Amino acid sequence: MDPAALPGVWRADACAEPADAWPTGHAALDAQLPGGGWPAGGLVELLCAQPGLYEGALLAPHWAHITQAQPAGRLAWVMLGHSPWRVHAPGLARLGLQAQQLLCLQPATEADAAWAVEQMLHSSGITGIWWLTRHAQSQHLRRLQWAAQSRGIPLFASRPLSSRADPSPAPLRLHLQAGPHQALRVHILKRQGPRHEQPMDLPCTIPLHLLPRSVPAPTLSHLPEMPRVSPQPPDQSIREPAVQSNINSPQQPNHVVDRPVPTPVAA
Repeated sequence: MDPAALPGVWRADACAEPADAWPTGHAALDAQLPGGGWPAGGLVELLCAQPGLYEGALLAPHWAHITQAQPAGRLAWVMLGHSPWRVHAPGLARLGLQAQQLLCLQPATEADAAWAVEQMLHSSGITGIWWLTRHAQSQHLRRLQWAAQSRGIPLFASRPLSSRADPSPAPLRLHLQAGPHQALRVHILKRQGPRHEQPMDLPCTIPLHLLPRSVPAPTLSHLPEMPRVSPQPPDQSIREPAVQSNINSPQQPNHVVDRPVPTPVAA
């Protein structure tokens, strides 16, 4: 008997058909993904030269759709505590999200972050997870792929482009970069199907400049002259608060996540 005639047999020259899929909100991308969208459960790797830069433009339609379909659930964003990115409430509103729909965690280490992601994958109140990681270990990725697939939750992991050559259990890997005319250029590096050689440029309803960008450090030539004052002994009765909110105040209403500007130092 021809194995291809058996039910459930997938040929590698055709895209696999997962049981469920979420529309990505980008018709051109849906046409190239197995099942016509994001897998309802499993690991999706998003590789960027600077993780956190373009994922919002890609995932915003999915986040808006999943929060409308499951209003009682919450999205979870996991980034390291020393990450330069900070969540910005007005930017969330531009994505169609509300702050109360988002759970933002900032673990201290990569191992803690992987543990937190795995715990949330087993939580009934989480509908989707975005994980920004720089040094994810292969054993963590394997466990999280299995947990996400078993639980039926999409897990999007942002990783540096330098990890492209590393083996990964993720059935879907994409490389994101800026395209012409404010488009988002997507390269499908890996999918359950034939290779996709040509990148695609996705028109985005959300401009790429709404997403986090590097802020150049100010130089002394650009700084106003600062008055010189004599140093004063510190007042021990006044201390900085030890806890910082994960939602910044609305100072720059265009950015989903803010990167704090370094404090200028006088000459």
